[in-house]
Amino acid sequence: MEEVRAAAMANYANMSVDRKQAVQDFYRALDVNGDGKVTRQEYLDALEKNGWNQNNSLPSNLFEVLDKNHDGTLDLEECVTFYYMIAGRRLVSCDACRSYMLGLYFLCVKCYDDVNKEKTYKLCCPCYHNKHFKHGHSYFLDNFVLLRRVRTKLQEGNTSAGPRRSSSISVSSIG
Repeated sequence: MEEVRAAAMANYANMSVDRKQAVQDFYRALDVNGDGKVTRQEYLDALEKNGWNQNNSLPSNLFEVLDKNHDGTLDLEECVTFYYMIAGRRLVSCDACRSYMLGLYFLCVKCYDDVNKEKTYKLCCPCYHNKHFKHGHSYFLDNFVLLRRVRTKLQEGNTSAGPRRSSSISVSSIG
């Protein structure tokens, strides 16, 4: 979670003034009573009001995960992390065990490649490793490998950029 927090704060530090204002407005909207802290109840009310937890897709312990200092409330920095997770669609849970996944996880390639499919099928490392899932497809890649695969496909399909340059240097070309 610390890596996600660091990414959220780095993103926030580099936002335009308008985007930072939007994040602060988000925080104030969560803090219904205006005391500078978002309680668990205010958080739960916001989830329901905004439809962020449809079909109970969020991990039940997300509030506790966000609450870095374990004081039972969310401060601005903790809400910046929450905003980053919502806006960046970083709220990913395992389709087998429903645990929240912060880093590497596996995706069904067939489901991912089907643009007509609304949802992909995602697995945490333990569920994938131990085969604790029931799914109709068997080809899975981790999220980083899949991202690189997409980039490679895009590069291969980009004929307007001309031929790809080799990254190696021929000895005969130096002279």
